[in-house]
Amino acid sequence: MPGRIFESHWSFRLLLSLPALIMLWQFFVVVPSWGLLLDRSGEWSVRMLIMTLAITPMRLILKQAGLGPYWPMWLFKRRRELGLAAFLYGALHLGTYLVRQSNLRVVLFDVRFAEYIMGWIAFLTLLALAVTSNDRAVHGLGTWWKPLQRLAYVSALAAALHWLWIKLDHTAVYLHFLPLVALEAYRLWYNFARPAGLRH
Repeated sequence: MPGRIFESHWSFRLLLSLPALIMLWQFFVVVPSWGLLLDRSGEWSVRMLIMTLAITPMRLILKQAGLGPYWPMWLFKRRRELGLAAFLYGALHLGTYLVRQSNLRVVLFDVRFAEYIMGWIAFLTLLALAVTSNDRAVHGLGTWWKPLQRLAYVSALAAALHWLWIKLDHTAVYLHFLPLVALEAYRLWYNFARPAGLRH
């Protein structure tokens, strides 16, 4: 029974939804703060996106550590759910922002500033990825599908800049993104720059 729960995609989706359930419960029952909901939904969107992007370098590290093939494949099979979760938390973040502003003129005024432009870019790229994450889109797009998925890196960069420019304290941004930068740097080194003696 525990093995089935661990392998179940529905159990994993429920796990991914827990932060949203907690946030919404706190908003409707404990502290009805739009600012708090806005901040936390954005942070969780970024976390899900970072975890999605971290899967590829993590699979490489797990294989090198001799922990394959189970764990690398387990991570690979859950990449789609993580990416969709990043989009859904981003949608909650954007929806909270729009309801909080409650004024189209204010929203259009905000778009003139770089930090808000980055936020829109992050969301729209996540939207494109979410729409094309199903099997039908994979087959329909053919060889275009994989390059399209690299929009996730555009989304991550835009989200990082949005967070950096909209907050005065940058500590949280660095704590979130530096591990991903380190993992990606290692992956690039391993694939393109490692010494010939370490290649196999």
